[in-house]
Amino acid sequence: MSAPSGRRNFIAAATESVSFGVANHLTAAAVVLPFICVAFGGSAFAAALIFPAYIAANLLGVVLAPRVLGLRSVARSLALILALIATVFAITGVGILVVSPEWLNALWVVAAVVGLLSGVASIAVVEVMSSSLASSEKSALGVVQSTGGAVLTLAITVVLGVFFLDPNGRDAHIALLWVGITAMIVAALSLLRIRPTESGRTIRNKPVGILTALKSRPDRKSPWVREFLITQVLFLSIALGTSFYSVHGATLHGQKSEALHYIVAVTAIGSLLFTALWTLSRHKATIRGLLLTAAALGVCAAVAALIADYSGAQALPILSGVVIVFAAAGAAATSSTRSTWMYHSLGQEDDTEVIIFCQIVLGITATGVGLLFSMLARLDAVAPAWVMLILSGYALIHARRGPRVRIAEVHPDHLHSNHGRHFGGFHW
Repeated sequence: MSAPSGRRNFIAAATESVSFGVANHLTAAAVVLPFICVAFGGSAFAAALIFPAYIAANLLGVVLAPRVLGLRSVARSLALILALIATVFAITGVGILVVSPEWLNALWVVAAVVGLLSGVASIAVVEVMSSSLASSEKSALGVVQSTGGAVLTLAITVVLGVFFLDPNGRDAHIALLWVGITAMIVAALSLLRIRPTESGRTIRNKPVGILTALKSRPDRKSPWVREFLITQVLFLSIALGTSFYSVHGATLHGQKSEALHYIVAVTAIGSLLFTALWTLSRHKATIRGLLLTAAALGVCAAVAALIADYSGAQALPILSGVVIVFAAAGAAATSSTRSTWMYHSLGQEDDTEVIIFCQIVLGITATGVGLLFSMLARLDAVAPAWVMLILSGYALIHARRGPRVRIAEVHPDHLHSNHGRHFGGFHW
């Protein structure tokens, strides 16, 4: 690969990653759509359905991705998918302004469509980056996406909140959505500049059906699979914490003009907090340590939520921000443990069925738990925060059983060539 070609690919990939990171923050099914649903007259119950619908559809997209992508140009397919996601959000943004409030209760359908497309995209982006970037560039890209996306999101929400905030509230929510749509289009256009390198291998997709993966029952053959799934299920209270606290905030504060900007901004701060912790400790940290960190952040989020519930209204905005910061950092840490643990445990053979099996089990479980959490978050009471504290505390105790393997020693290069494309499905 020539230097100019490699530099062009990295710049294009970095632009796509940062733009997608911004779009993901500003159009998030866990935060933005529930707020819009409530603010424009939809029911809190309908808002609670949005994120579970997204997770379920995302799972389906991940499983269908190999069949959808086939042997087509994956970079162009990914650009088309991101353009379709932007189109769905654009139609939604226009529709919200013209339809009656009753139709807002169907926003979960929008979340499902976006989730399906995002599931396919999460697999496609792994293949695009694998075939066009060097190993060192792929490592740097993750930091660029998490840091650049969060910093830019924070800057956008501050500028919109300070200079363009609508005192009446509702239009401010739509403004964030349209900025997110613009960022998604930029990400799609950036992909058109990426070209596969000579060293990048084109790997034939190996479709694995849902029934085939379920019948394989790798949890019976490999003890680590069972432990991995049990741990990740116990950590769902932390992985879905941002959605839980955001739906609760949407129920209580969805009509306030500053509420959504505030929560999106502090979610970005939470992502930056985890990135800072990761950068400082990644050479010494273990998978067990990462699990303990995620659980501790979940406990801190629940404790801050309890303090907010028992405090007066004047302290609520600051405390709510602290809750989301801890929840977002904990969710990011939990997401990182999934791929890291899998990278450590899988071998040279093609264990695609193991990956798909774990994704199906976690996806279905997360959908059910997410629905339960979303309905629980609607309650204007102290009990939901106590539930989250108990679950996060139990996850903290269980985290001590995690693998004592240093993350710096876990390298994806030893994996079978068909593994890489499937790991995108673990990042939700």
